[in-house]
Amino acid sequence: MVDSIALPPVPPPAPDGHRARDRIVALLFAVALAWPAFALIWTGSRTLTRFENRPMAPWPAPALSPEFAPAFDRAFSDRFGGRDALVRFHHGALLRLFGVSSLDTVMVGRDGWYYWLGEDGHSLDRHFRGTMPFPQSEVDGTVAELGRRAEWLAARGIAYVVVAVPDKFTIYPEHLPAWVAHAPPPSPYDRIRDAIARDGRVTFVDLRAPLVAAKARERVYYQTDSHWNYNGALVGYEEIMRAVQGKLAAKLPDIAPARRPAYTPGVDFYSGDLLQMLGMPSRVREDDVAPLGKVLADTSRCGRRIDKDESPGFEIYVCDKPGLPRAVVLRDSMAISLIPLLSENFSRVVYVSTRKLDRALIEREKPDIVIEEMVERSLHAPGAFPME
Repeated sequence: MVDSIALPPVPPPAPDGHRARDRIVALLFAVALAWPAFALIWTGSRTLTRFENRPMAPWPAPALSPEFAPAFDRAFSDRFGGRDALVRFHHGALLRLFGVSSLDTVMVGRDGWYYWLGEDGHSLDRHFRGTMPFPQSEVDGTVAELGRRAEWLAARGIAYVVVAVPDKFTIYPEHLPAWVAHAPPPSPYDRIRDAIARDGRVTFVDLRAPLVAAKARERVYYQTDSHWNYNGALVGYEEIMRAVQGKLAAKLPDIAPARRPAYTPGVDFYSGDLLQMLGMPSRVREDDVAPLGKVLADTSRCGRRIDKDESPGFEIYVCDKPGLPRAVVLRDSMAISLIPLLSENFSRVVYVSTRKLDRALIEREKPDIVIEEMVERSLHAPGAFPME
């Protein structure tokens, strides 16, 4: 018979062998607790997050104030050890399991296409869907500032060309999610282009029609990146240089021919910045139909860089051919693939990552022409950065 009220037997004492195991577990637990702070040795000085592609929250100055604790928490949260692995796991899980983006700035499209929604996450709403306003004051500000720059440059005998590179959703709307509807014209791009034409002071290069025509022959934007590919840059190069030659016919009778890199199927692949932000660069890739790396590796190009990264935001190229003009190019990241093309046409060209025209730079460089390149979503920027 079993005694129903009897106490269960007392287990035997833990063997001595448990001590080593317990110490190992305790040590691993302590390391796990300490690691987020200890890893600040390597991550403490970072300025950009690895995946979100945004500035990290700055470390606050020590102070006895209510703002210090939340500011410190934001800075620590952007840098703690293991953050990259956790963010990658989170992004990857959402993308693989549910097919959705974990970032407000990246949209998952159809057919393996991804779209960048701008720094504030609203460029599609503002420039394509029309669900966010684009004030007339921004149109007027852009036109006024570009005209002001053109007049200042013309007074010094310097030509001026402005080019806007369309966002991917403008050229490839068919791969957007089915629920995305295009607002009826005019778009902000249309309004600014038309206003510049009415003003008459600025030569504006509209690349939309040439790129749409070119995409019928070949892919002109990356599927997994926010930029156009080298094919798209070739289209832009031809249109830009046609406008430049119209300004500098006497100094630039011929445009340097563009070399097309060879694409090797099954060998040339690419994984773009949008996948990097989502933590998936090694898992998803596309055919690199126009490998920019092969262009950059071509040592027979005349244009060569001479600044050696000495000044952040500046790149200087020279081409030792007699009689070539000089140029300054105001640019954003869309011009990266334009640089090896444009540099073949100028004896000296300075590329500046800015939306603001630096008068001192122009006076120092004395270019024959200034080319200002900007992406569609930044068309309002010149008005926000006037010459001083």
